Amino acid sequence: MNTLTLDELRAWPSGKTGHVVLLGRPNTGKSTLVNTLLDYHLAAVSQKPQTTRRNCLGILTDENSQIVFIDAPGVHEPQHQLDKAMDHAISRALEEADVIVCIADPTRDQGDESLMVATRAAATRKPTILVVNKNDVANEEGMKRAETFFRVHLPEAALFRVSALKKDTLQPLVAAIVELLPEGPFLFDPEQLTDAFERDIASELIREALLESLRDEVPHAMAVSVDVWKEKPKAVHITATLHVERQSQKGIVIGQGGSMIKKVKSKAITKLRTIIDKPIRLDLFVKVTSDWRNRGDMLRDFGLAER
Repeated sequence: MNTLTLDELRAWPSGKTGHVVLLGRPNTGKSTLVNTLLDYHLAAVSQKPQTTRRNCLGILTDENSQIVFIDAPGVHEPQHQLDKAMDHAISRALEEADVIVCIADPTRDQGDESLMVATRAAATRKPTILVVNKNDVANEEGMKRAETFFRVHLPEAALFRVSALKKDTLQPLVAAIVELLPEGPFLFDPEQLTDAFERDIASELIREALLESLRDEVPHAMAVSVDVWKEKPKAVHITATLHVERQSQKGIVIGQGGSMIKKVKSKAITKLRTIIDKPIRLDLFVKVTSDWRNRGDMLRDFGLAER
């Protein structure tokens, strides 16, 4: 919050407000839920696991409440330094949380990752809500299995069945979250949707285009850095580097005759238009940054680990 005058402090809104962590294994729909509630494409979404790599704030405000959602990375067993940084981000989010929303995916078997989610939520001893997502595609058997699994560890959590894609199914959940939040001054300006810079959101949207376009083994070895962001009166010029770990991956990203990089660029521009209301000039470059997922300096440069 910026420094405010006495009159501004007196006028500053208050109500039910606090941090709400969305906790779940990869691909449970955490980012989709935030995007749907905000009507804004804030967080990268894809069918590939580990799309969310860092905590992402989404702020939902009305006259009487302000919910600060923390879209945390998916809970999984760390394999790289990147994974460990993501795990640290989850721990940090849980420390800040006033309420935890534990999200289950009933379309998959509940296994070790779901157990990690449930036990981690229970260990905080903080108010927790259990959300079974994807009720628009899951069958009743899968829904009940997910509920039974999580109920073992979270017996007192309120339960909601939702579709993160359908805003009307989320309203009862939002009301329940508000009831659990403490009273206090709003944490952010009521007009603010996130604490992320526009170029950081752009980086995520470009990576989302990569996730949608490339085969499974390549996207996990990729990071995106936005190197140039120039706003001119009639256009925005963005230059981004797509980092891969091996030379063979660079060839895949570029594609024969540049076909893949052109496809990614076209998709990325379409996504960037959701946050930029000017014509966009996007230049993409591919660079081999060997073993970046195990290099602390690169993780910090990419904003994926604390400095």
